[in-house]
This record gives sequence, C-alpha cells and structure tokens, in this order.
Amino acid sequence: MEDRLRILFVEQEISYEPQGIMSMSAVLKQAGHDVALTVSSMEDPVAFAADYQPDVAAYSVMTGSQRAYFDLNLRIRDAVTPLRERAGRKPVVSVFGGPHPTFFPEMISEPGVDGLCIGEGEGAMLDLANALAARNGTYRTDIPNWWFNVDGEVIKNLPRPLIHELSALPHPDRALIYDKIPHLGQSKIKHFISSRGCPYACTYCFNHAYYQLYKREKRGQQRSVDDVIAEIKAVRSRWPLEQAIFIDDLFVIYNDWLEEFAEKWPKEVGLPFFANVRANLIVKDPYKVELLKRAGCGTVSMGIEAANDRVRVELLKRRMTREEII
Repeated sequence: MEDRLRILFVEQEISYEPQGIMSMSAVLKQAGHDVALTVSSMEDPVAFAADYQPDVAAYSVMTGSQRAYFDLNLRIRDAVTPLRERAGRKPVVSVFGGPHPTFFPEMISEPGVDGLCIGEGEGAMLDLANALAARNGTYRTDIPNWWFNVDGEVIKNLPRPLIHELSALPHPDRALIYDKIPHLGQSKIKHFISSRGCPYACTYCFNHAYYQLYKREKRGQQRSVDDVIAEIKAVRSRWPLEQAIFIDDLFVIYNDWLEEFAEKWPKEVGLPFFANVRANLIVKDPYKVELLKRAGCGTVSMGIEAANDRVRVELLKRRMTREEII
C-alpha cells in the first residue's frame, strides 16, 4: 500500500454542508491522502465504491439511519473486497462516526463494522489513515477515540482531548461537497460554523451526553474571528455567497469575540448572517443584541422547547422564565 490512502465517505443524502465530513476531508487531504464522496440519493454508491476502490469506507451516522448504513456497508464490502483481493490488497476497512456511534458504541458488534470513532473525528481519522498507510493496510488498535472489532474481540480506546485550537484546522473541504452536488455550490446561502460546544446541559440535547465523555473539558471552543472571516472570503472567491448561516449551537457566548466580530465582519465581509441565540442570555445582556446588529446579523433563532414552565425548567433543564422568552 502506498503512503497515499484512499478514503471514501458514504452518505445517504446531503441537504446542506456536512461540517464534520468537510473538516475531516480537509485534514486528510492536507496530509496527502485521497478523499472521495458518494451520495446514494444521487448515484449507486456500490458501483462508485467498486470503481474508486477505497482503502477505507467511512460513514457518518445519526440514530435512525444506522440500519440502512449497516446494510449499505455490507453491499460495498461484498463488491469491493474481491476486487482488492485479486489485486493483492487488504480488504476495505469500514469505519463509522457521528452521533450514533458516539452514543451507542455497542454497534461495534454489527456485521461489517471494523471500527467506530467516538467524539471528534479529525485527529482520529488522520491517525487511522496514517497507520493504515504505514503498515500496508493493517492498523494499530491503540488509537484514541477508536473502538475496533478485531476477529470478534472489541478493543476500546479512550477519547483524546477535544481540539482547543480550532483555527489550527484547515478550512473545511467544500469542494468535496460542491463538486458532487453543484446546486449547493451555486446556492447564495451557505452554512458555516465558528465554534463547537455549548456551556448548557439541556437534557434533550446531545451536548448533555457529549460532555459525559469529556468531563474535564471546557464547554465551548471558538475559532478566531480572523480565521472565520478568512474562510468566508475564500468561499466567496470561488462560489456565490450572499448570506452566511452560522450553525453554532450558541453564537453569542463570548462578548469579547462578538465585539471583534462586530468590528471586522462589516468591513471585511459585509454580508447578512443567521445565528442561534438563547433567550435568557440576550435578555440579561442586551449588549449582545447591539453587537449582533452592529455586525449586520439579519436573522436569529432561539429554542423555546416548551411553554409549560415545569416541562421546560424541571424536565428539559432550560433554566429561563417565560417572561424572558416573551
């Protein structure tokens, strides 16, 4: 096997930019690996995989879609493995990441699942790819974030620390998505993320369970304003862009960040944008609203979840009053 590994991300459908896959692809490509994408709502992923001949088939899975992905993976393995064997190569390695494997890692025992990634994937995928490339298609089983199934034996590794310097990551690989799905590339509205995590512990949200894995971690990592603006400029130089959608769990946590953003965004970008906020935060600190307005924010969204006080506060742990919401 050459140092340049072939990784195929397999998705059922894509309606807007998948930030995790784009970020992992950028990291893998930066390290010299080859990355491709197939989307089963657009083409036959089994035929694509047979033609591409991946070393790794990677699936990002949300709960509810896992059974379809398990079945699709088995079909891809059945198609690709004989071709690789005839070429004297090791079988394709099938790995799963995303919310479902992170919170239900017992799926490692499903047929055809070689490994699953718990938590953040950039470093984990890169370590796996580098190990496969260096060891002629075999991998170390001690890579953090990974659970492996090796001949029926499940090997469980602890997660590595969260990525604190998000701005050290390469910008997400949007070409991977836009080349495959041109109408997303030509859309004047595109999705971005400037932070990861949330300081709150609403019981229904994935963050509530996520930080059980990362008990000692700061709840919220932020990219620098300059890095976010540099990404926006790079995207606008290649594709149409008239509005940015920030899909951060909570865009308005840090006032010092918002102050810098409100100063630089209008001068350097000047586009309207969408962001998620939280009712009690902006009621208790109206300065956040002033900063959003100064930056040119066009739309905000906030979760109410329930109008019933007991359900909202006691059950969902949304600790805010209905007066603050109104």
